[in-house]
Amino acid sequence: MYNNSFFPVTEADQVIWLSHYALRLPIMGPLCDISPEEITSTLEDINCHTWLMQTWHPATQSDAKKSTSFKRHIIEGDSADIEPYPLPSVFTNTPKIVTPGIKKRLLNQVARIKTNLNYSETIGHDLGIIAVASNIEHLIPVPTATVEQGINGNRVRIDFNKYGHDGVYIESRINNGDWVFLAIDTVKPYYDERALAAGNTHETREYRMRWWDKSIAHGEWSPVERVVLGS
Repeated sequence: MYNNSFFPVTEADQVIWLSHYALRLPIMGPLCDISPEEITSTLEDINCHTWLMQTWHPATQSDAKKSTSFKRHIIEGDSADIEPYPLPSVFTNTPKIVTPGIKKRLLNQVARIKTNLNYSETIGHDLGIIAVASNIEHLIPVPTATVEQGINGNRVRIDFNKYGHDGVYIESRINNGDWVFLAIDTVKPYYDERALAAGNTHETREYRMRWWDKSIAHGEWSPVERVVLGS
């Protein structure tokens, strides 16, 4: 099978792809009749795209967390300390804000490049616009559970690869009990920080997961991972 597109799924990979495309387009674009004016416009799109993902959005998310923490501290806190209002992030050298539709314009441009009479696979590989072949369809998650030292003692670390899915729906059971919901995790790895039940010196903990996309758990359960926690 082939991936739906050469365009990466994760934002981190998109930044890498966009940076490469911006570097090669001025060289390869003219070979496929992409005008200097369009190249300039595309580079402005890419600059705006990467700045929004790498700078603006993380900063504004951090601002929101700080404001929420400050609100709770002032309204519900019991400390006599008076803190100043948190100031919003200040941006310098901000790029030009472009017309909405960056991704659509990029994909349309790539489509025109690929239909140009001068296009070749050499150009496609150079620009990074050829979809990558994949012989593996990831129908289920494949978790790995290990015990490690955490801040408050031993904890279970559960590693997995999302393969483009939003996240995973995790269930757990202890000492062969019933399976119970544990967490929905969209950022790997997941840490099970639960303490041992009262009276237990050790526990056998098992974990299984399904894919989680658009607020729905789906697909078959993964293989069960088992660890022993405690002495």
